[in-house]
Amino acid sequence: MTDTQFCAKISREREDPIIGQAAYAKAWLLIEYNGPWEWGAVLDNQLPEAVKAWLSAIIYSYATTHTVALFIRHDMRPLAKIRCFVAITREAQEALYRFELSSYEELLKLDLDALRAGDPAYNTYLSPEPIYLVCTNGKHDKCCAKFGMPIYQEASRLVGEQAWHCTHMGGDQYAANLLCLPRGLYYSRVSVPEVTSIIEADGHREIYLPKARGRTCYQPAVQAAEYYLRQQTGNLHLDAFSLLATHSAETNVETVHLQATEDGTIHTLTIQHEIRELSSSQPCSCRNEAKNTRYEFRLLSYASSSAACSISP
Repeated sequence: MTDTQFCAKISREREDPIIGQAAYAKAWLLIEYNGPWEWGAVLDNQLPEAVKAWLSAIIYSYATTHTVALFIRHDMRPLAKIRCFVAITREAQEALYRFELSSYEELLKLDLDALRAGDPAYNTYLSPEPIYLVCTNGKHDKCCAKFGMPIYQEASRLVGEQAWHCTHMGGDQYAANLLCLPRGLYYSRVSVPEVTSIIEADGHREIYLPKARGRTCYQPAVQAAEYYLRQQTGNLHLDAFSLLATHSAETNVETVHLQATEDGTIHTLTIQHEIRELSSSQPCSCRNEAKNTRYEFRLLSYASSSAACSISP
C-alpha cells in the first residue's frame, strides 16, 4: 500500500460487508486523556505506572469480563476535572455512569465488578444523556483521522459535549466509525449527512440500518441475524426483539432465535459465516499489510413461528 492509498477507501470499493463486524462488549471504560495518542494509546501513554498496570489488567481480562477500555477527548474547553465514563451495554442492562476525577489515581477506586453488576451504590453517577464516540486516532491508522474527523465535527455540532474523539475501537477499513453509548450501537462508513440520522434514531431508541455494523451486546453471528431480521420486518426499535437462543449445526453455520417482545413471535435465522482471503495488495489496515482476510455473514434462511412452538436444535 502506498502513502496515498487508504484501506477504508479500498474496502469500500471492494464492497466489504460491515454486518456483524462490531466489537463484542458488555462494558466500556472511557477515560479522558489529552496527552498524545500513540498506536496503542491505552497501553502506551504517560499515565502513572499504577494506573497503567490497572488498565493493562482490564485489557488482558477481556476474555472473561468483555470490557473494552478507550481514551476519549473532545474539542470543547477542558474542565479542571478528568471525565470518565463506564457504559454497560448488555441486552437487558443498559447504563451510562459519569465520573469526574481530580487525578488519574482515582480510577483505581472504581469497582468495575460492582458497576458491571449494576450496584445501586453507583446510581448517583448515572447519566441520562447518551454519548457518541468517533475513532479519530490517526496514529493507529490514517483512515481513522481522515474519515473520522469530519464525523466527529458534525456530531459535535449537533450534540456538543456528548460527542467525543476516541482511540481505536476496531475496523480501520470501515472508517468512519461511530459508537452510540449506552445503546451499544456501532455504525461504520458513516458520511457527514448521516450523522443527523444516526443521532435522531438513537434518540428514539431505533437503529439506523443503512450503516449499522452491529450491536455490541451480541456475538458476531447474532449481530448479523438481528440486522437481517430488522431488514425482513422493518421494525427498527431497539427493544422490539430479544435473543432467545443460538445453536450451531456446522462449524460455519449458526441458527439464531430472536423473540418479539410485543407478541412473543419467535424469529429463526440461519447465518453462514465465511472467511475470505484477500490480496496482500489490498489489506484491511493501512499499517498492517499482512492482515488480508475479511469476514462475511450470509442469511441462509428465515422463518417465524408463534411463541407456543418449541425450539429444537
